[in-house]
Amino acid sequence: MSSVVAVVSVGARTPIGLNARQTGFLLRAGFPAMDEAPLANATGEAITMAFVPTLDGRLVGAERLAALARAPFEEAVEPIRDLVAEVHVAVDEGCEEAALAIRLLEATLKRVMPAATVSVQGTGEAAAGTLVPTAIRALEERRADLVVIGGVHSDYDPRTIAALEASGRLFSRDNLDSRIPGEAAAFFVLMRAGEAGRYQLKPMAHVVGVGTGREHPWPDDEGAAHEAFGLTAAMRQATELLAAEGRTAGWLLTDLTYEMRRQYEWQSVWVRAQKVLGRPYIIEAPAQRIGYLGAAALPLFVAMAATAWEHGYAPSPLALALAGNDGGERAALLLGKA
Repeated sequence: MSSVVAVVSVGARTPIGLNARQTGFLLRAGFPAMDEAPLANATGEAITMAFVPTLDGRLVGAERLAALARAPFEEAVEPIRDLVAEVHVAVDEGCEEAALAIRLLEATLKRVMPAATVSVQGTGEAAAGTLVPTAIRALEERRADLVVIGGVHSDYDPRTIAALEASGRLFSRDNLDSRIPGEAAAFFVLMRAGEAGRYQLKPMAHVVGVGTGREHPWPDDEGAAHEAFGLTAAMRQATELLAAEGRTAGWLLTDLTYEMRRQYEWQSVWVRAQKVLGRPYIIEAPAQRIGYLGAAALPLFVAMAATAWEHGYAPSPLALALAGNDGGERAALLLGKA
C-alpha cells in the first residue's frame, strides 16, 4: 500500500458513543454496553444486547440500518460533503431485507452528500478487504479524488434474534459459546495525503497493508477452525511489508465474539503472527463489550485507530485489524500512524 493515500476523516455511531471520539475514548477505558433490550427470546424473556439507545425503539430491519448510518456518515464527510466522491458501504451477508436496506441506505447517504456516487453492497463483514485496495488504486491513479468506505450492522430485529436463538448462537447466562447481539455504523474517508491541506484536513492514518482469505463456511467443526488457513493468509498478505522490514505491530484489533470456533481460529493465527507482533501486545475485541459489529467491524477499527493516533493515546504506531463472516471470507488491514 502507498503512504500517498491517507485516512483524513472518520465517523462512528455505537452503543457507547454518538461519534468516533466518544466511541474510541470509552472503548479505551474498557466501558461495556450490554443491557436488557426491548426484544425477547422464544420464552418471552428480555435478551441481553448492546444497542444504540438514541434510535427509535420501534425501528427494525432496513429502516433501522438507514437511521443508524446517517449520523456517522455525516460526521465522516462533514469537511467534504459538497465535493464529488465515491462512497462504498457494506452490510452483512444475509442481511434481512437486503434489497430494501440497500435502497434505503443509498437514498439516505445520497441526501447527505448529493454529489457522491453511492454504492451499498451486501458483501459482508470482510468487505473492506476488497474495497480498500480498489479505493487506493483509484486514488493513486487519479480516477477519484475522495473515497468513503463504511459498514453498517444491526441485530436489533426480532427476526435476527429468533434466527440467532434457533441456531444456538444467542448470548444468555446459559449459553456463553455465543455472540452478544449488537449494532454499529462506521465510515472513513480516503484521500491523497498531499491534498488534505486544501480542505483544512490532515492525515490521521495510512493503510499499510491489506489481505484477504477464505475459511470453511460456518461448520460445527473445531478441526477446521484450528486450521485457520483463510485468516492466516489474510494476515500474512497484510503484514508482508512489515515482516520484510523486521518491524512489529503492538496493537491487535479483532471482531471476536465469545463463539469458540472463532476463538480457536484466532488463536492459531495469533501464534503464526508472532513475527509481526510486538510490545505492548495490546489485544482488543470490542464486540465482547459493545456487541457484534458485523460489516461495521473493520471501518470501526479504522476509526478507532485513527482517533487514538490523533489524540495521542494509541498503544502502538501500527495496528493489525482482523475480521470475518459466517460465509468464510476473512480480511486483514494493517494500519499505521500518519
